[in-house]
Amino acid sequence: MLFLQLSCILLLLSSTLDVGLAKDVVKRSALAVTVEGCFNSLPGSGVHTNMGEHASNIRCQDFCRDKGYMLAATRGGICWCRNIYPRGKQVADDKCRTRCRTYTACTTAQECCGGVGTFTVSVVGNIDVAKQVVRRIANIWQTSGDYRRHMIGNVRKPSVATENANWWKSFDHKGWSSCPNGLYMTGLYRNNNRKGDKDQIFLLEEAECKSAASHLYSGGANDRDCYKLNIWDIWNRKNWAVCKNGYYMHGIYRTSGNHLHNIEEFMCCKPKSQVSQWKHCYNKNVWKSFDHKGWSKCNNGYYMSGMFRNSCNNLYCIEEFRCCSMGPNNGKSFAENPKISVRIRGTDGKLKECSMDAIDRSASTSSYKCKSITDTTNGMYLEAREFKVEDKTQPTVAAPQQVKNFKPVICTASNKAYTCNKRVTSTITTSSTLKIGSGFSMGVTIGTKVGLEASAFGVKASTEFSTQISASSTFNVERSKTHVQSMADQTHVTVDVPANEGVMINLLRKKVDIVYKWKGIFQMLGKYKLSWNNGDSTFQDVTSILTGTNREIYAFGQWNYPDTDVLQVIVTNQNSGAKKLACQHNSGSGDSNCATAFTKSTK
Repeated sequence: MLFLQLSCILLLLSSTLDVGLAKDVVKRSALAVTVEGCFNSLPGSGVHTNMGEHASNIRCQDFCRDKGYMLAATRGGICWCRNIYPRGKQVADDKCRTRCRTYTACTTAQECCGGVGTFTVSVVGNIDVAKQVVRRIANIWQTSGDYRRHMIGNVRKPSVATENANWWKSFDHKGWSSCPNGLYMTGLYRNNNRKGDKDQIFLLEEAECKSAASHLYSGGANDRDCYKLNIWDIWNRKNWAVCKNGYYMHGIYRTSGNHLHNIEEFMCCKPKSQVSQWKHCYNKNVWKSFDHKGWSKCNNGYYMSGMFRNSCNNLYCIEEFRCCSMGPNNGKSFAENPKISVRIRGTDGKLKECSMDAIDRSASTSSYKCKSITDTTNGMYLEAREFKVEDKTQPTVAAPQQVKNFKPVICTASNKAYTCNKRVTSTITTSSTLKIGSGFSMGVTIGTKVGLEASAFGVKASTEFSTQISASSTFNVERSKTHVQSMADQTHVTVDVPANEGVMINLLRKKVDIVYKWKGIFQMLGKYKLSWNNGDSTFQDVTSILTGTNREIYAFGQWNYPDTDVLQVIVTNQNSGAKKLACQHNSGSGDSNCATAFTKSTK
C-alpha cells in the first residue's frame, strides 16, 4: 500500500485542465444504468430480493442503491447486492441469456438477467448516504438495549402532573364528565350528604386527575388507548365496575336521573407505552369518607380503575375504589422512538437535515424525509480513505498516429552528403477520464492522505489518479471528469543525408490505454442527532455508534488512463520512399540523446 500526499503536486513542463463531461449537465449518466457485463461469480455477502415478474436490471439497481450497495446483479428474477467487484470473472456476454421477463426476448447482457451459473452485473448510481447512515443507526437502536437505554438517559423524565377537574356543572346533567388533557382519575370530591334518597349523584363535584407515571414517558392525550366500559346492567345493583387489566378511569357518563344506577359508563384509558396489565392493585375503603363532604383518593402513585357500589341507590352507596399502580413500560413511549437525523451538504452545495423514526422497520423507510437548513454546525461528512483497483483491462494498443498539429521537418537535398541537425518540438496532450458509476448524493472530503493500491495502479498511474481525485468535492455520477494534460516535447534529431537526396523527419504517436475498475472506500465522520417530541435532543459522534465496516460506504467507477504514451521519430527518404524508425521515447521526456544514437542513412 502506498500513501501519497495530496496537498500539492507540481508537474514540470506541463499544464492541466479538468473538463466536466457533457458540460456538467445534471442528469443520470449512462454509466449509472449500463451493465458492467456478464460474470460467472459474485463474491462477498449482501442482500437479495425476488423481483418476480417485474425483474429488470434497472429495477435491481434501484433496489441495491436504496440498500446502499455499489453493485447490483441479476440472475433470473433474483436481484443480488454486493460491494465486491468480481475481479477476473467476466465471461462472454452470450453466457447471460436468461430472460428478465418470460414474455420478452433478450440478446445482450444489458437486456438479459444473467444465465446458467452467471450474473448480469451493473453499477447503481448515486447512493443516498444520509439515508444509509440513519438506517444503520436505527438498526442499532432497534437491536441494542444497552445503547437505547444509554441514549434515553438524555430525555427528561416527565413529572406527574395533578389537576382537579371541575364537574360542578357537567355532572348535574346527562353526559360525560372527564379529566382534562388526557389525565387519569385518582380521586373524587363530593358535596354535603343530603341524607337518604336526597343524596343524589349530582353532588359529585370534582375529580382529582394525574398524568401517567413518569417511567412510561407518556406523551399525553394523543398517546393513550381508550375504550368505553358499559356498566348499564352491572351497576344497577350491588357490584364492582372495573376497567380491564392495565386500564384506568378517565371519565364517567351519566344519564338524566340522579341515582346511582344512572351512572352508565366509564371511559377507561391506558398509556400506549404501558403493557396491558397493572403493576399492583388494592381496594380503597371509602365507606366512611364518601358518606361526607370531602375528598376520597387513592394512595400516591395509584390510579382509579373501578368502583364498588352497595345495594342502596344513592351517592353515599359508593363504598370502595379499585386503585392500581401503572404497569411496566412496553418500549413504545416517545422516549423509545426519537428521530435520528444527520446534517449534510448535498452535491448542489445546499445544506439539509435528513431524518427517520428510530423504530421504523419498513422496507422503504417510510418515515425518512429531508428538509433544507441553514445551520452549519454539527454536520456529518464523508472522507475518502482508500482507493482500490477492483479490475483492469488488458492494454489496448492503437496504431501509431500523426502527432496533432506537427508539421514534418525537411532536410533538403545537397550535391554533397552532410549531417542534418534538427530540433523537433511538439505539444502532446493526454487525457484520463474518471467516471463514477456508484457515487453519493452528498459532498465528500478527500483527506490529506489517501491510500492507493500502487501495486495495481503503478506508481505513475497512482500519482495521476490521486491528482485527479484530490480535485473532486463530489463523487456522483453527474460529475464525472476528464483530466487533460499538455506536455512540451523537444527532440534533437541528427540525420546523415546522402548527396542529392532529401530526408523528411516526422513524429508519430503510439498510445497504450488501460481501463481501471476502482472502488473508493469512504468513512463517515461528524455527528448525528437524536431528538424527541418533548423537545429534548442530543448530538453524538457518529464514530461512537458506527464502527468498522458499518462506518464505511463505497463508490465505484472506471478510470481510462493512457498507461504508455510513446513518440516515434520516423525518417523517410524522399527519393526512394524508404522509411526507418530513428528512435522512440516516452512523450514529454524530451530525450535529445535518442536520435544521436542512430545514423540516419537512406542508402
